[in-house]
Amino acid sequence: MDLEATRKELEARVRETFPALAFRDAVLNTYGEDNLVLVLDREWIVRATRSVENVGRFAAELNLLAALGDKTPVRVPRYEFVAPDRSIGAYRRIEGAELTPPVFALLGVVAQHEVLTAIGEFLSVLHALPVDAIAQPDGYIQRTWSGEQFAALYRGMRRAKIARVTPPEMMARFDAFHEAFEKMAPGIPRLAHNDLSDDHILVREDGALGGIIDFSDAAYGDPAIDFSYFWRLGEPYVDHVFAVYALKDDKGLKERSHWTFVRYLINQIYYDDKAKWNLPPEQALAEIDEHLKLLGFS
Repeated sequence: MDLEATRKELEARVRETFPALAFRDAVLNTYGEDNLVLVLDREWIVRATRSVENVGRFAAELNLLAALGDKTPVRVPRYEFVAPDRSIGAYRRIEGAELTPPVFALLGVVAQHEVLTAIGEFLSVLHALPVDAIAQPDGYIQRTWSGEQFAALYRGMRRAKIARVTPPEMMARFDAFHEAFEKMAPGIPRLAHNDLSDDHILVREDGALGGIIDFSDAAYGDPAIDFSYFWRLGEPYVDHVFAVYALKDDKGLKERSHWTFVRYLINQIYYDDKAKWNLPPEQALAEIDEHLKLLGFS
């Protein structure tokens, strides 16, 4: 991909589609798989779908954000410009640093608890929304992946690459983990963010939760995935989010979130330098070893 040509093409498209959106500078971000992102004057975020297939998903995302409305004080993207075909839109940038473990560690204890409380309350609202809040124009509703689907992906596509940098003894534990993971029953289905990681949780300079972004992967199914990232911060912080979470009828939710986190960690090895957390293989393996032992895979 010629990044500069792509940037210029997208910038021209924005100016033509949204003539009332004045800006001087445009910076391209190509990290996402579903959308191209253009940052305008550090004030606006423009997201454009990469393919026709993703237009329906973007429409569903817009519906979800509208359904959230004023139900939560947590800031989420509010699109002020949307193309008639819903292939491109712009919202005012939400300020904040990504909630990486180092950023979280620098917050004071009070700020840490306030951020986690706000997230727990937000998830209580999000997960209680009706499933049709993410219906695409054709009625299709995206579903979260099951353990069986992830296990099949691991064996069919990812295992060979992971094995190149992973000792055989650890690979045997990975295989055993996925054998058990594929048999794990899902919990009570909810409407989930489905990609709630550090890069989508923003913290302001004053330590408060700035907002939650990128709902493009939102799906209906097991909500355990929305709690999995917090295992990177430590189990006490996972417990804090669950203590605030209002939907108490899913008794296995915390355990499934731990399994989902381990699956996520294993994927970091597959993605290598393109991994979201950018963990060196040896660091990822050390973290995985600790959590596999907690799950009984010693």
